Amino acid sequence: MKPIRTILALLLTAGVTAACGTDAAAPADGSGPVDVTYIADLSGPGAAYGKRYVEGVQYQVDQINKAGGAGGHRIELSVVDSGTDQKQGLAAMTSAARGSADVVMYAPLGNLALAMAPVAQQNGVPFIVGQAASKGITETGDHVYRITMSDIHYWEPMLKRMHDREGVTSVAIVYAADNNSTTEAAALIPELGAKLGVRVTESVAIKSADVDFATPAARVLAGNPDAVVVLAVGPGNSSIITALRQRGYAGKFFGGVNVQGGVLGPAGDAAKGTFVATSFVAAEQLPWASGTAFSAEYTAATGSAPDNFIAGGHDQFVFLQKAVESLGTGAVDRESINGALAKVAAEGFPGAAGDPIVFKDRNALTPGVVGVWDGTKFVLAPDQGAGLFDPTTS
Repeated sequence: MKPIRTILALLLTAGVTAACGTDAAAPADGSGPVDVTYIADLSGPGAAYGKRYVEGVQYQVDQINKAGGAGGHRIELSVVDSGTDQKQGLAAMTSAARGSADVVMYAPLGNLALAMAPVAQQNGVPFIVGQAASKGITETGDHVYRITMSDIHYWEPMLKRMHDREGVTSVAIVYAADNNSTTEAAALIPELGAKLGVRVTESVAIKSADVDFATPAARVLAGNPDAVVVLAVGPGNSSIITALRQRGYAGKFFGGVNVQGGVLGPAGDAAKGTFVATSFVAAEQLPWASGTAFSAEYTAATGSAPDNFIAGGHDQFVFLQKAVESLGTGAVDRESINGALAKVAAEGFPGAAGDPIVFKDRNALTPGVVGVWDGTKFVLAPDQGAGLFDPTTS
């Protein structure tokens, strides 16, 4: 793969304009390359997720450009590090939206996406978000899309599965209170649990940057729950699992997409058996054909299996690719691309996370699956059926 040009956030905050696109000026008729600025959490607590997203992005951009571009339009990609910092991410978005970018994308945290979305809408630049489960992102306006279904939709079927198959009747929740998505999940789970016969023994708020989990672990253990819902960010997920195992906890763990991206690796065997509700797990046979095909193709091309974040980055650019291809070789600009994205969203398209990926109010709806950590990676849990969620019923 060709290296991606990374524009340091320092350049943005210092007011230096970084060049995007090719050395030659785009043709006057707008038939030149599509200029995409990709903002990702490449440092800070969200780096484990953001780096995986960029792997999927680079893979798909390479595939598009090797094939001659999307409808003849090459993708010119610039990647900017948000630092998992709202101010830094907002500066990156402002620079891109007021600059030459035809499209801006971001992944994966909801609080950063919420801050960026109004700037994209105000400047008329299409904004395609990956992950970012927070409420209110796409409500910002008609230029904002979310390509990954919020895992909020997966919690009810996930809790039901844990109750019915794993015998879980009580849970404790440990969540990052400085992250919108994990906070929303922590607020929803007690309500869902009351319907399903799953009692919440304790809900423990932590911060994304916390490293000492002795006190949260003690609070969890005091309630002796059957399972712990882990809703930390980045390294905190393995740290809380390790802290609990070291103190003798023998119950089950499960979480949302926050436990993916390789963040459970440092916990070793302590995390083995952790369940996840997610949009994608690499598998030889997923409930939808396009996901199975992507898993095989990516593994063959790179020598490693994709995860949900890599799949999300891939799907962001498949979405854009389908839109630009529908425009042919004529003029391509922000408004024509946004109109084409709306059309593709209305029709749906096959992606890693669904076949087809369909949209409601510019939010992707996908079936989702349950994965289980085998000690080194997440694998597909047994008896998946058609997935966790039926997109056709929403």
